[in-house]
Amino acid sequence: MVSERKRNNPLKLLPEVGRREQPRTRKRNKGDDTIDCKNGNQITLFFSPGLKEKLVKDRDLITMKKHFIKIPAKYTCEAILKEFLMNEKQENSIFLSNGVTLDMISGLRTYFNHRFTVEILYKEELPQVKNLAGKTVFSEIYGPEHLLRLFTCIGKLISPHEFDDNGFNILQTHFQRLLDFIDINKDKYFSVDNYFQIMQ
Repeated sequence: MVSERKRNNPLKLLPEVGRREQPRTRKRNKGDDTIDCKNGNQITLFFSPGLKEKLVKDRDLITMKKHFIKIPAKYTCEAILKEFLMNEKQENSIFLSNGVTLDMISGLRTYFNHRFTVEILYKEELPQVKNLAGKTVFSEIYGPEHLLRLFTCIGKLISPHEFDDNGFNILQTHFQRLLDFIDINKDKYFSVDNYFQIMQ
């Protein structure tokens, strides 16, 4: 029997604050366009070839070609999430009307900001972050490249004991809707002009 808590909280997203730091892991399936994220349960998201190409180019520019992302980004994480919400309203999404989309976005924002330097950032980018003055809200500075990286380790957001199978399916559907929205707008969000080369 499913508890009332599980039925009422199908999208329990954890900020992971205080959790022991673990290396970022990305597993790509052979022969398809999905990336699996495992953390007790498993979420499988579809990454279009275009988005997978963005991930690869982003990695190469940062880790091999000595580039940084320009900050603040032209389209920050917050701006993209806001545009996604507006799109959901225009489509009269049932997910928005029942509050589930807002819960998902709140969880994503919290995770993005609290685990940014551990799960999302490449080590080559650490000097740039250390130069930021004052209290930093990463979701208000960084943009689509880092948000897309977040989706490759989205499974770590999930507490497997907080929802039933139906809640798990709803969660996966919401993540996929946002990922598809980013894919539709990838030419708008992603550009080589988002980067600059580090002076040697």
